[in-house]
Amino acid sequence: MTMRRRPAMEVVVVVVAVGCDASVLIDSTSGSSAEKDAAPNGSLAGDDVIDSAKAVLEAVCPGVVSCADIVALAARDAVSFQFGRDLWDVQLGRRDGVVSLASEALSNLPAPTDNFTTLRSNFAGKGLDVKDLVILSGGIFYK
Repeated sequence: MTMRRRPAMEVVVVVVAVGCDASVLIDSTSGSSAEKDAAPNGSLAGDDVIDSAKAVLEAVCPGVVSCADIVALAARDAVSFQFGRDLWDVQLGRRDGVVSLASEALSNLPAPTDNFTTLRSNFAGKGLDVKDLVILSGGIFYK
């Protein structure tokens, strides 16, 4: 598997929009286009890894661990790996979403062409301030 850096905004804004429910992992159906197939999520990858982890966990303890918890743990572990220790505790117990709409991604993820004024306004609409914007936008590049 090849690991590529992803803009932190992709993950963060979806979490702010609907919560950490792993709905971005739900596949589209013939009647509904899911978040994962929305243009702003075109660079997301790794859902196969989450699916594999879920399958292993389901074989051992069915119905106990959600994909949302797996994503939260994987995010923590990906950030913490370079430090050789967990940087924060992850509260578990999330439930997986059952609804996934491409329209959610289209209306909640910032465009790569958004300027600072637009981003500030969008974040403010989610109850976040400029400090949140800077931390969430730049955190992925911190070394």
